[in-house]
Amino acid sequence: MIRTHTKCEVLPAHTVLMEQGKKVDKLYFLNRGIARLYRVHNGVDHTLGIVSSHYFLSTPLYLQSGEISTCSLESLSEIDVLIWDKESALYLKKHIPKMETMDLAVMDTLLKWLQDIQINSICMTAEERYVHLMETQPLVIQQVPLKYIASFLAIHQDSLSRIRKNLTQRS
Repeated sequence: MIRTHTKCEVLPAHTVLMEQGKKVDKLYFLNRGIARLYRVHNGVDHTLGIVSSHYFLSTPLYLQSGEISTCSLESLSEIDVLIWDKESALYLKKHIPKMETMDLAVMDTLLKWLQDIQINSICMTAEERYVHLMETQPLVIQQVPLKYIASFLAIHQDSLSRIRKNLTQRS
């Protein structure tokens, strides 16, 4: 039943999966590739998160409620994703009792991810956050343009270059 209501697609880099200011109409699960969550505020593009592992890329909550998204979601590399539209997601939730538990697990994982990002941004220096990113998501460091990494760390690209140079000199 799940297979018949699930699409699997390979999407090119720079595909916008979810747009700020528009309704969320699909739920995605990342099998392979890198995606970023971002928000444009006062004309500035802010990277809020970068995902490079098996993870849900949008939330069941926004999909079900039809709420307007406050952020955008974009693939930074070619991505392999599972996709559920609203009708399919609601059908599966109605016909498979364990889907409610999965919804809660997805929301719990998302809240933990957001909390970790917030705590790291408050408690760690930019260099510590960069090292943490190197340790937890090495593919991001290797494949994502520095402008997005700097934005995620909430620093200028020049500062990121200095951090990278300092780390290289120390090793």
